[in-house]
Amino acid sequence: MTPPVPAAPVDPDEARRRVLEELAKGEYHRDDGFLSRVLGLLEDWLDSLSGGAGGSSAALIVIMVVIAVVLLGIGLLVARRSGRLRRDTALGVSSRLDADPVLSAEELRRRARAAAGESRHSDAAVLGMRALVRDLQERTLSEVTEGKTAHEAAAEAALAFPALRHRLLRAADVFDTAAYSRHRIDAKSAEDVVRLAEYVAEATPRLLAGEDA
Repeated sequence: MTPPVPAAPVDPDEARRRVLEELAKGEYHRDDGFLSRVLGLLEDWLDSLSGGAGGSSAALIVIMVVIAVVLLGIGLLVARRSGRLRRDTALGVSSRLDADPVLSAEELRRRARAAAGESRHSDAAVLGMRALVRDLQERTLSEVTEGKTAHEAAAEAALAFPALRHRLLRAADVFDTAAYSRHRIDAKSAEDVVRLAEYVAEATPRLLAGEDA
């Protein structure tokens, strides 16, 4: 009986190169700040390991398992940040700020108010935040891009409405809870987001330096 041919040893440098090429793909860079730090730390770690691995199969297996776990974690993060992965099955509307079809701020406010009246608090909070962001976009005070978070939108809105900064950031917290966690939104939190969206729609933004009235 012919003994099995042993697998060719994997070059540690070649394994490292393939992993880094995979991590460098665009889908892993939705959150550039966080993922860039992760990639930098991973590259430094691989540099330190590849020098002492000495072609050991056991060492390579450990390295590849750890890398697989890191890739899985990054994939889950991207999925949650893009709204593709939700843990709160009670949410009945899209949590994406740029969800299709694109609805007007007025229509989103109407739907948010209706959801609040029907005690669909998570839906009301999400729709309220989407209405607020859409209103700012319609008034060219903010731009909604793919992957933009509620906190990023709230920070931009605070530039035009500095007196509302705390309420805007709080609304972003409520949005994230409704969209990405198992926790339920209470009636008051949902109502606060809906009222904030309605208030911002009627408020006059602060003009930035250099802008004409």
